[in-house]
Amino acid sequence: MADAAFWQDPHSAMREARQHAPVAVTTTGEAIVLAYADVERLASDPRTKSNALDIVERHVDTGPLAEWWRRMLTNLNGPEHLRLRALVSRAFTPRSVDAARPRMRELSREILARHFEAGRLDVLHDFAHELPIRLMCELLGVPDEHHDDFSHWSTCLGDALSSVPTPELIREGERAVEGMGQAVQQLLDERRRHPREDLLSALLQEADGFEETVDDDALVVLVINLIFGGHDTSRGMLAIAVALLVAHPAELRRLLEQPGLAARAGDEVLRYEPLVPVMAREAREDLEVAGWRIPAGDTFLLSIVAANRDPAVFPDPDRFDIGRDDPHSFSFGWSAHRCLGAALARAEIQEVIPEFFACCRKVELLVDAPRWVPFANLRRIEGLPVRFEPCADRPAPRS
Repeated sequence: MADAAFWQDPHSAMREARQHAPVAVTTTGEAIVLAYADVERLASDPRTKSNALDIVERHVDTGPLAEWWRRMLTNLNGPEHLRLRALVSRAFTPRSVDAARPRMRELSREILARHFEAGRLDVLHDFAHELPIRLMCELLGVPDEHHDDFSHWSTCLGDALSSVPTPELIREGERAVEGMGQAVQQLLDERRRHPREDLLSALLQEADGFEETVDDDALVVLVINLIFGGHDTSRGMLAIAVALLVAHPAELRRLLEQPGLAARAGDEVLRYEPLVPVMAREAREDLEVAGWRIPAGDTFLLSIVAANRDPAVFPDPDRFDIGRDDPHSFSFGWSAHRCLGAALARAEIQEVIPEFFACCRKVELLVDAPRWVPFANLRRIEGLPVRFEPCADRPAPRS
């Protein structure tokens, strides 16, 4: 995993490793669990806890970036984690996600229409980067004039969480945490004075109803969690989905002919190319996995990339098949640490991807194949330039 070439095709390396043993060791000495059954068991084993602190702390252990990361839900466990998850879940309901579906399609048309005359765009930078941050900001109630600021801050946070961040990326990440934190606090203060029909107001209302006090610092971190997670993961997911469907034209035709497959197609995209390559866990006590001993206190990794293509669970796992009806993959995490935004992400891919291909016909890649960003803690491609023919019969977007 320390080789840049690994990140262009981790599946081959994981396949070879899994054929030898269900547990491997990384170049930094961590055990990495490869088999689906073991990943499923350990992801919810009470003898383990979620711990991804090393992503940041190996580079910086003090300052705003480190303090923010320590308070992220990813790194919380026990009652505090459950309490904050419950708060978000009560405010961020399936009904609110479903209500946003028409806006997802509308935003898709609005952004794509800017590129109709040129007949080309970079799916990642010109489309997938903008859509999820605008959607999340609208759901939260962030004013339009501040969307660009939140987009910039979210991007800086993603860059700072690279496996190999430069000092400048870390400084930019720290400035982003501070800037976004101040902006979110101002919005919370405003919503207390003037509640609206938005997610920020709903969070405050739910927090007021909790038996235990939820301080503003925790609320600010939760909102940053939602913005960053909703932006960084979704932009990668949408670009990867387009890339996979263009590379598999038979599956794209199948999706266009059978729109009811959109949900399964989204799940297959995330099984085939999961955004989060591993789940980090810490052993609360000595563990044994397939004969491999993990001492108490050691951090180890559960490989989503390997588990999602385990042939013991997924027949012909290297085949991209949008009609699969196999067990759930681990792409949105598992158990108590399942991604809070999973419903929103699924809705986005179900609504946005069919809309993209309804607006853009004969999509052709302008590169031989997309390149993956190496050493990224959240897997993403560097870009996806395409040429297309616009569909003139799509409804005009809102001005």
